Amino acid sequence: MSHINEDNPEEKPLDPEMEKVRRKMVRLLAVSIGIMFIGLMTVLGAIVYKFTQDDAPDSRLVAGETMPLPGDGPLEAVATLPQGFAVESVALDGARIGFFGRAADGSQRLIIHDLALGRIVSDVVVIAR
Repeated sequence: MSHINEDNPEEKPLDPEMEKVRRKMVRLLAVSIGIMFIGLMTVLGAIVYKFTQDDAPDSRLVAGETMPLPGDGPLEAVATLPQGFAVESVALDGARIGFFGRAADGSQRLIIHDLALGRIVSDVVVIAR
């Protein structure tokens, strides 16, 4: 069997050239660990930032919020109301316009047009009891 050298408690000191190499290696190891730690913290910070941010802004506007207007001119939209609808009053709430009136059959209706979406989002028949 081959004889395995066990660690001798009384090791001989390294010669000066090898001690310089050992110190350089320890310094390189410390710098490398520092760079890896900074990189790891940067990646973890980016992950936390990504999870705390909304994926996409909501296209709908909240009441009281103004609708962004195009920079090259006024906003143009067409609200197509039912045939024979007579508008009695109009209300504006943020990017939504409410048309209150009577339909051709005489029923009262509230029709809501969303400017951000560019279409009618609600048609409510109003029944008084």
